[in-house]
Amino acid sequence: MSKRRAQLSPTFEKTQKIKSAPVPKPSPITLRTVSVLSEFDHDELARLAEVAVWRKCAPDEIIARQNESSDQVFFVVSGFVKILRGGDLGFHAPPKSDSERRIRMRQQVMVALLGPGDIVGEIGTLLDRGRSASIVALTHCEVVSIPGVYFMGELLAFPPFALAVVRKMAQRLVDADRQVELMRGELDDRIRALRRECLAKGLDVEQWLTQTEIARMVGASRSARTCV
Repeated sequence: MSKRRAQLSPTFEKTQKIKSAPVPKPSPITLRTVSVLSEFDHDELARLAEVAVWRKCAPDEIIARQNESSDQVFFVVSGFVKILRGGDLGFHAPPKSDSERRIRMRQQVMVALLGPGDIVGEIGTLLDRGRSASIVALTHCEVVSIPGVYFMGELLAFPPFALAVVRKMAQRLVDADRQVELMRGELDDRIRALRRECLAKGLDVEQWLTQTEIARMVGASRSARTCV
């Protein structure tokens, strides 16, 4: 071995170890805690676990970006994620100035809060197009992802799973209608309604949502929210 190669060997070996590090996999028991996956028996869950990836995320960690390829479907195992549309996450290139960044952030909208048992990213996979929104961890959370192709195959092969997914999507439409209702009435009533809805999901609004996020969810300015 040459002197140069000998010098590089430790670094090379370290890099190879990093590259070959095993991808975290969920157990069948973990998968069963996700409501839409509970229709599968143990053997099917074990098979699913072989292609799934388990991920633990910290608050504000970006799980997936808007406009990316929808080649993965995510399931929330624990904690909460926020679905954001627009803003800085909707651009591939970084902002050229602070003013551009501020403009992007003003354009950002939180369209949903999702928690344990929810499915995320299935729309892009079903429509075969890029993600329509970004997925960001709101709290400490655990998510499991499976390849979009595998997800589509299971929908076609296992009707109970397909029905469970459709029901989840229908519930999300109901939640979206409820979100529209938050835009009506007096500001303090809208904020109380948001707080009740989040508490019903097990989420403390004041702990995890900023004043700006609360204001945008109820259709108010940040200054108006602060005065309430």
